[in-house]
Amino acid sequence: MKMNVVVYSEELTKEDIRLLLQSIRDCEQNSFPDKTIVVAVFVPELSTEEVTEILSQMKPPFKQGPVVLAGISDRSSRPQK
Repeated sequence: MKMNVVVYSEELTKEDIRLLLQSIRDCEQNSFPDKTIVVAVFVPELSTEEVTEILSQMKPPFKQGPVVLAGISDRSSRPQK
């Protein structure tokens, strides 16, 4: 079954984003160790290098990636207010 989850905030710091992604990774590992789950993050305020750094710090490391796509507009991914 395909599923997408969007988490949106304008208040998180770079460290907050790292902690949130690590928490998601921890939950994934504890609850779904035999499932493949793709985590996508879009942070237009951070450079490609900064996002790669955050994703590279996840423990345990991802089996694939991190893969960082640059140059994507944030207009389509931002929830309507």
